[in-house]
Amino acid sequence: MTDVMPIVYTVRTRNQAGTFMDDVKGVREMKELLVLGVRSGVEVLDVEAVWGEEFWGDVLDANSKSLILGSHHVPHKVITDEEAKNWAKVCEMEGRADAVKVILSCEEGGEGVDQALRCCEEQVKGRLPVVAMCLGEVGSYSRVLNKRMTPVTHPALPFVAAPGQLSAKEIMKKRVEIQPPRNYFILGRNIPYTLSPALHGRAISVTGLPDKYLKADVETLEEFVESDLFKGAAFGGTSVTIPYKQDIMKYLDEVKDEAMEIGAVNTVVVEEGGEGGQRRLVGYNTDWVGIFNPIQQRLGKGEDVGSEYYLVVGAGGAARAAAYVGKKLGFKLLFWNRTPGKLADLVESFGGEIVDSLEGISEEQREKLRVVYSSLPAGAEFVLPEELLKEDLIMFDANYKPFNTKFLEQGQKSGCVLIRGSEMFYEQGIRQFELWFGRRAPYGEMKKLVMDACVE
Repeated sequence: MTDVMPIVYTVRTRNQAGTFMDDVKGVREMKELLVLGVRSGVEVLDVEAVWGEEFWGDVLDANSKSLILGSHHVPHKVITDEEAKNWAKVCEMEGRADAVKVILSCEEGGEGVDQALRCCEEQVKGRLPVVAMCLGEVGSYSRVLNKRMTPVTHPALPFVAAPGQLSAKEIMKKRVEIQPPRNYFILGRNIPYTLSPALHGRAISVTGLPDKYLKADVETLEEFVESDLFKGAAFGGTSVTIPYKQDIMKYLDEVKDEAMEIGAVNTVVVEEGGEGGQRRLVGYNTDWVGIFNPIQQRLGKGEDVGSEYYLVVGAGGAARAAAYVGKKLGFKLLFWNRTPGKLADLVESFGGEIVDSLEGISEEQREKLRVVYSSLPAGAEFVLPEELLKEDLIMFDANYKPFNTKFLEQGQKSGCVLIRGSEMFYEQGIRQFELWFGRRAPYGEMKKLVMDACVE
């Protein structure tokens, strides 16, 4: 994957601020163009929801992977809140839309500039993402309030595409006036060489955000959670690394299911709008995402792995995240560690069986072994018995430094499929960024920074 701008494919009629004809012939031709869009594989298809299922049913039936944006525009007149909510409901397209877009008009002077966003959010109640703005120069500020898929102009263009459009830089500047910059952290102990500040610092910079990502290297967790860094209004969230991934949980208002099952939180997100307007602190685990994405990308599309084996080497926190992934993907789990007594908890949590000796695994397990995930430190110089190596074996090393461990060198010589800890690191970091900021992360930039730092 690289950084891309998704294509939003739109065909709009005259009554909805477009130029396409509204008569029977025009609507039929519009439908044909929308079908062409979905068959072309556009990322987002903008569909006028007002025409009903008789119109958009055929379009959606032709769809394979495009996200559907149910939309409605009301130019040239101001409508009531109830009417706005009704249009938001219509734009859900009876549950077939992936997001709702409602564009309204507001009073001269800008009164009601927040109407579209407010009414859509009240109607949709978080079921779907919302795109909501007001038209024209008087509605310009609604583009600042809107958080998803806001149309922007660019200073290099000779003119704006529509009245009231702002550049991305102008929008970000105005958003800072609404909400001052926030601070994000990497929380841990003895972490002088962590790449997290560089990774998230780069992502924040290239996306034009005003926030900061800082290091919180503290001897005790209490030193951080009792400080203004954590308690202050400028706290936006934090990454969490050893040794605080378990202990941080008691300071949070909610811990998501995957983090509870893994038994560790590596990401804290601040959510607004709690009881009495207070912030809520929510704990996530993105380590598993950093393991899941690379493995899934190497597996065949739609491949049934229910009869294959997934070996987890080690017994620490990374091993728990890896076991969660193996279970989620549907593999049969195997566990091995130099001190087997530590593995009972993994089996109790995720199922599977403990292997006493890698040399002594059964013939079936050896033949159907598909993934080996090693969470052991590089200094352990762990390698597999030669008889386990084969070309379709996925060998995943949790270490992102050094770039080539003994384990990976062994796999490379045998033609195995390799996944390095560097990939796990940037994948989990990308998920963190998107949880904090509610926007797409600059994937290519984040990947490049990690790879540049890790490749020897």
